[in-house]
Amino acid sequence: MIVVASATSNTGSAVAEALLAAGHRIRVLGRDRGRLQRFAERGAEAAEVRPDDPHGLREAFADARAAFVMIAPGLIPGSTDFPAYQRRVISAYRHALDDLDGLTRIVGLSAWAASYAGARGPVWGLRPFEEALDTLTGVEVTHLRAGWFMENTLPMIEEVRATGTAHGLIPGDLPLPAIATADIGAVAADLLTGRRRAGTRTLELQGPRDITLDEIVAAIGQAVGRPGARYERIDAAAMRERLLAAGFSPHMADGTTAMTLDVAERRIVMTQPRDAETATPTTYEEFLARVIG
Repeated sequence: MIVVASATSNTGSAVAEALLAAGHRIRVLGRDRGRLQRFAERGAEAAEVRPDDPHGLREAFADARAAFVMIAPGLIPGSTDFPAYQRRVISAYRHALDDLDGLTRIVGLSAWAASYAGARGPVWGLRPFEEALDTLTGVEVTHLRAGWFMENTLPMIEEVRATGTAHGLIPGDLPLPAIATADIGAVAADLLTGRRRAGTRTLELQGPRDITLDEIVAAIGQAVGRPGARYERIDAAAMRERLLAAGFSPHMADGTTAMTLDVAERRIVMTQPRDAETATPTTYEEFLARVIG
């Protein structure tokens, strides 16, 4: 049995889809059984459990030989103390996975922000999550440090469609190691089944090439009939105000702005070279074609 936690998240669902497509027996975990139904209809076991419930998780991981885990959700806009929530999730997973009979492999979703010791905002918990998994004994642990998710551009698609312009705090000419979550899911599935072995405990993943937001917005414009689309950079204060207007708490608006500044000012960077081990195949243009249809 392979257990996939947070199976309704973008990456968790990609892991589950890849495993089901390959014919593996899996159990999917999530906070809403209804949202797990699509996997159950294809033969997966489904368990409703919160990611900060240590006892519920312990039961859900029973008889697992491999497990995919992550901190989810990665963002709670209204939170007033997100690090406290992350600590509860980390503790719950540490308890649930400790000394489980038959468990041989764990793949944990992390991100490139974990390479920066001073990471702030929603990504603060990534390194403590890795460190907690590292304390487990008798099990092979792989941390997948994924780059900048292509899914981050989904709001930009709607903004460009509506106005012809997208806005953000990251410089438009900054190369980003963009990656599709479907590719992360495929790598995770191969690691969970033993089809692939990571050469190191920490494996960074990034798409086939870096891409800038200027390039991304131009590609979006072409795809949605806005050929003159452009990207405009805003400052940190403007980003914070936009987040507050979108319903973020001041705590989460401050943290999300700080996290984005760490990318914009290159404190968060990839540390492993792009090569056959770290590169994934989906280009941004291919991703865009899939999501726009």
